[in-house]
Amino acid sequence: MSEKAFFNSIAEEWDKTNEVNKEKINFLLSRVHIQEGDKVLDIGTGTGVLIPFIREFNKMGEINALDVSEGMLYKAKEKYNNFPNIKFTLLDVEEEKVEGKYNKIILYSMFPHLKRREDTIRKLVTENLCDSGKLIIAHSSSREFLNNMHSKKDERVKKDRLIEVNKQKKLFEEIGLNVYEAFEDDNIYYLIINR
Repeated sequence: MSEKAFFNSIAEEWDKTNEVNKEKINFLLSRVHIQEGDKVLDIGTGTGVLIPFIREFNKMGEINALDVSEGMLYKAKEKYNNFPNIKFTLLDVEEEKVEGKYNKIILYSMFPHLKRREDTIRKLVTENLCDSGKLIIAHSSSREFLNNMHSKKDERVKKDRLIEVNKQKKLFEEIGLNVYEAFEDDNIYYLIINR
């Protein structure tokens, strides 16, 4: 069974078993300065955890909530289908082409699950990020916590790990990406890439 099948299998229980830390999420989103009217791509939207937070910054702008898991996307639609200017897209960001250009691209709590991380991020920046746009890779937990948690999970996600944030920054810079900010501590982990 694939990672996609794993996320489909846990979609129904996801919101009950995962903590949403509003303060951390708002801080992480504030780092990319979402503004009214921005087009936002929420990659790995899952059950739509970020959607109401993005809406707080951007009441009427377009949100494309994208996920590889039909189960997760179904739950997100159930909760937020009545929001204006929102589109739900079933797509594998590593294998398929994402349509459109966006002012902000957000990968929240999903980066370790990418198999071709640097290539995928470069493709998103070059093909989908507007000039002067920002892409953020964000986690509202520490690297140590996430890596430890994944190591105890299902075989399909057991090896999905974050590396030290400055090492990840260097890997991005080596392929020509402009990493504006890279930070981690005992509470959060994030990198911001500018176009």
